[in-house]
Amino acid sequence: MEDFADKVAQLCLEKYNKLDKNGKPSQKEWTVLSGIVLSKKDGTLSLVALATGTKCLGKIDLMNTKLYEEGCRLSDSHAEILVRRAFLRYLYEQIDFLLNGVKNNVFIIDDKKKIKINDGISFHFFTSQTPCGDCSIFLKEEDNAPPIKIKKYNHNIEIEIKPNVNEKKKQVIKDIYRTGAKCVKSEKYQDPYLPGINYHVVGPLRTKPGRGNPTLSLSCSDKIAKWNLLGIQGSFLSILIPPIKLETIIVGGNSPFSLEAMERGLYKRFNSEIYKLKIIQSKLFFKQQKNSERKNPCPSSIIWCARY
Repeated sequence: MEDFADKVAQLCLEKYNKLDKNGKPSQKEWTVLSGIVLSKKDGTLSLVALATGTKCLGKIDLMNTKLYEEGCRLSDSHAEILVRRAFLRYLYEQIDFLLNGVKNNVFIIDDKKKIKINDGISFHFFTSQTPCGDCSIFLKEEDNAPPIKIKKYNHNIEIEIKPNVNEKKKQVIKDIYRTGAKCVKSEKYQDPYLPGINYHVVGPLRTKPGRGNPTLSLSCSDKIAKWNLLGIQGSFLSILIPPIKLETIIVGGNSPFSLEAMERGLYKRFNSEIYKLKIIQSKLFFKQQKNSERKNPCPSSIIWCARY
């Protein structure tokens, strides 16, 4: 599966590198890259949607929008959300091809004149870093630390430590990775913001951090979890086509990653028996991701979709 993850990541990275510099970060800026890859029955892979982005408008920015400008601004411009917009455009075009008798890559019309997905077609999602929100909350690795398990316990995070054979004392886990996404106010449990491991609570729905004021957009972890349950196609396309569910989520290399946190964030916190994704981390990584040299988020985005 690692080879497959690298193939998907490679398609996204190669396409990004071929695009012109408009919308790309400067040397001191960082961004997130996301892509959706189509896999055919014969194993052929092709990139169908790509996007970058880090920004999300706050509630005040949306409420102060003039009447004639309503609907002209995107509330959520995180790469994971923009790539879904690009993917929907791709699907609309494939449906248009189908209804006009032109060969397409995704759909067929069955004997009952309903649109169906071609046999052997699947879609795979790449993102250069762990999605914001619940998926991004997990323990930081420490040298010589014993195996640990993270649980939700009331409003705090409880750590269960299994000592090594030669380890008689419990080792202190200093901290967890944190997310800027805030717990939705209606959630029962809220972040305690205590030092170290008890800074966050896991499980609640969260809204993304905005430009200085709270947003109305749910975190990428929450939105991808919704796609996992209901399909990525959205309510309008659900009238025309069957649900389309992502088969694989691939996180780029050189990014903090926890399979346990990803599984919890995308399905286990709601129902461990629902549709389960394959979740893998690629060895390949996105060079424009956040690091010690790239500290400022890029204000621009790129949105691309395949046109065939």
